Amino acid sequence: MPADRVSATVTSIAVLESLRRQGTAGVTAVADDIGGSKANVHKHLATLEDAHFVRSQDGEYQLAHRFLEFELSAKRHEPVYRAGVDNLAKLADVTGSTTVLVVQEGQEAVYLHTVVPVGRVETSAFEGKRAPLPDAPGGLAILSSYPPGTRRSLVEATVDDPDRVTEVLGRLDTAQRESVIVTGSDDDSGLEEVIAPVTTDDGDPVGAVGLRNPTTDNEGPRIETHLRKLVRNTAGTISNRIALTE
Repeated sequence: MPADRVSATVTSIAVLESLRRQGTAGVTAVADDIGGSKANVHKHLATLEDAHFVRSQDGEYQLAHRFLEFELSAKRHEPVYRAGVDNLAKLADVTGSTTVLVVQEGQEAVYLHTVVPVGRVETSAFEGKRAPLPDAPGGLAILSSYPPGTRRSLVEATVDDPDRVTEVLGRLDTAQRESVIVTGSDDDSGLEEVIAPVTTDDGDPVGAVGLRNPTTDNEGPRIETHLRKLVRNTAGTISNRIALTE
């Protein structure tokens, strides 16, 4: 561990990550999961429980709701969230699809906020997911708004294969021209995401907004064109709102 890290904090984070993965777990299960002693893990859990970050019942621990305070605070400090959350809800209502808001954190894309329309069941929790920028449609949308040099640097920082670097950069060139990223589902049954970058008045990316698993029925090409337009318009509206608040 680097000299400027605090080992106790690292252990507390490992305990929290273990509870996130397991859902509910006792001291022994957490200790086995992170490779720590039961006595030490119990101390960390007790400290976290005193601060309302975990809760327990009959010796079983799980994450507590205080994390919601931090989630909401993190969202509200993002200009793209403040400017775009209402438009995200409108896009979900109009399309009947789940909408997503993605931001950049270092070299990763983070799915900051999702809106599931009334009547639709989302089978996987996507909010909070993160991935290297080139590995997420929202990350690709953000990358496409950077100048070519910055774009290449960010891609090369997370992609080792030169052939894939070339492939990603080519895709970003297309995305920059079209102002939207469209990805197909793994089983080719439809679209995975249609997502466009949100930028400042100077063209700097501040996030991306789009649709996840939109329904195209049997009119794929026509519906895809329509969805592209809706997503681009929504991203443009949010960009304009951000420009007015700067």
